[in-house]
Amino acid sequence: MTTIITTSSKNYATMIADQGITSDLMHPDMNKIVKQGTWLIGVCGEDRVCDVVQYATKFPKVLDSLLNKTTDEWYPWVVTKVVPAIQQAVEENMHKSYHNSIGDSEAVIITHGRCFLIGDTLGVTKAEPYWAIGSGGALGMGALASNQYEPDWSNEHEEYAKRAIEVAQLHDPYTRGKITGYRSLPTGKILPL
Repeated sequence: MTTIITTSSKNYATMIADQGITSDLMHPDMNKIVKQGTWLIGVCGEDRVCDVVQYATKFPKVLDSLLNKTTDEWYPWVVTKVVPAIQQAVEENMHKSYHNSIGDSEAVIITHGRCFLIGDTLGVTKAEPYWAIGSGGALGMGALASNQYEPDWSNEHEEYAKRAIEVAQLHDPYTRGKITGYRSLPTGKILPL
C-alpha cells in the first residue's frame, strides 16, 4: 500500500508519498506520484485503478480564467471536466462494475497549487490545507492536524508533510521506503522536492 500526503498554502502545494508496495517485497523506486503536464496525481487502493487513473486518464488543460480564482471557485470545473475524464478512463479500461466509481480507491490531484480529493464514488473534496490517503493516511492526518497553525506553514509545509510520512512509517507496516514529492506552483510549474 502507500501513504500520500498533500499540503498547501496560498504560495504553493505539495504532494509527498512513500514508495512501499502491497507485498513482502519493496521495489527501490516505486514512485506513487505521477506528473502529467501541470498535474500531480496520487492514487491509493486497487493497483489497476491506480494505473488507469494515473496513466490512462487524460487530465484537461486548466483554463486561464481559473488561475486567479479561489479553490472553491474551481469546483464546478473539477466536477464537470476533471471527474468525467477520470470516469471515462476507468469505464473504458476496467470492468463494467466500475461505472461511477473508482472502486475501493481514492485519489489526490494537484494543479496550479490547488489540491482536491477524488473519492471512491468520484465525489470531489478540497484537500487543503492538508490531506492524506492510503494505509497510513489517518496517521498522516493526525500528524498534520496541529502543524497547519505553525508560523512557517505557508513557506515550509512540505517539511511537515515529510514528517507526517515518517510518522506513518513508524506505525503503519505498509508505509515504507524512500519519500518522494513535488511542489506545484500557482503558475502550473512542478518542482521536485
